[in-house]
Amino acid sequence: MGNRPDFSLTQLLYFVTIAETGNISEAATRLHASQSAVSSAIQRLERQLGSQLLLRQHAKGVTLSPSGRLLLNEARAILRQARSLKDYSSRLQQDAVGQLDVGCCQTITPFLIPRTLVRLAKSHPGITVNVHDTMRPCESLLNGVCELLVTYDLTRLEGERFIELATPSLYALISRDHPLANAERVSLAELVDQPLLMLDLPIGSSYSEYTRTIFHQANVPMPKVIHVTGLEAMRGLAGANVGFMLTHHRPFSMETLDGSQVALLEVTDDRPHLSLGVKMLAGTASNQRMACFVAALRETAREIYSRTPIEPFS
Repeated sequence: MGNRPDFSLTQLLYFVTIAETGNISEAATRLHASQSAVSSAIQRLERQLGSQLLLRQHAKGVTLSPSGRLLLNEARAILRQARSLKDYSSRLQQDAVGQLDVGCCQTITPFLIPRTLVRLAKSHPGITVNVHDTMRPCESLLNGVCELLVTYDLTRLEGERFIELATPSLYALISRDHPLANAERVSLAELVDQPLLMLDLPIGSSYSEYTRTIFHQANVPMPKVIHVTGLEAMRGLAGANVGFMLTHHRPFSMETLDGSQVALLEVTDDRPHLSLGVKMLAGTASNQRMACFVAALRETAREIYSRTPIEPFS
């Protein structure tokens, strides 16, 4: 091929979108292109690179070939560089415009991100934020999918920068039918006769270990655990008095999707320090989009948690 690449950024965008959707038809819909155009572009890309990128399964869509998996992160990096180049002239004019990819821990997303995006849209309508909602937040930062990560300071990454936004309180969510439902505060020792509802995370995950440390520091035996796959399912089980859950967030509604009622009590036990904030990798160049997003996120955190540290973003 020589020194001049034969493929285009559009072809790389098509490839990345197919990899993310696992389906050429769905990728075409997302890209506002015809399915035939997307298929042809990928076939040309494979010829130009001299490598098969996709394994086509008629009934199940497509999967990445070994070569495709190896090239995916490089393709994403090239597209990010292209976006940065496109936005460069706007940054010179101090305009906050362009696309920002933000990862967020699933247990944080519904409480912080919607209000943050509403606030950001009003103050900087030129910024588009893609939210990557995940239970493996650090992976989205390490594999280059996201530029910023909204998460707890539980797992340290080499050379990371962490901007603390809040130190949230710890609450227990229990059924409105629970004998302690009318109390404002509760100790862990008063709750352990019921199972603890926890998200189904990998054994040894940082949050699972943190939860065990909470009970250990309170000198309370770890209760029986029921693993659940989603937050709303946990709330529903708590509302049905199947168990209790621990949370760092105050829900705006005390009604579950099935109509049950829950109560929120502040946990009184001393516990390990836990910060909520924004992470970025060492060497990541700050830009105006990041600064505006963090500023909007800080204001939202101040509303929710009232005590928000003041640390400039640069």
